[in-house]
Amino acid sequence: MKGILLLYVLLLLLFLNVMPAVSSSPVPNGDKLVHLLEFSALGILGWRWWAYLLLLPFLLESLQLFVPGRTFSFVDMGTNLIGFALGVLLGWWYEGRNEGAPLLNEG
Repeated sequence: MKGILLLYVLLLLLFLNVMPAVSSSPVPNGDKLVHLLEFSALGILGWRWWAYLLLLPFLLESLQLFVPGRTFSFVDMGTNLIGFALGVLLGWWYEGRNEGAPLLNEG
């Protein structure tokens, strides 16, 4: 079940990041909060595969160079990475709080 949810989040992130020009948020820098939340969700669901998913915050922001009406932003990329890192840590903590789950899968 969690794997299917992770796949949906991956598809949603891909769709949101390659969709042409999105409306701006009425909240100043509100898009940064959206970046933080969406990549936190990715980190929480995919914390076991964090090493494989780590390139996504870079890749998805870089794809915006090729999408009409979208712009590349290092600040957005940084927010993506912070959200992903927080999500990985939260997922690792939540899953392992009773089991002592290792952050690195050794097997």
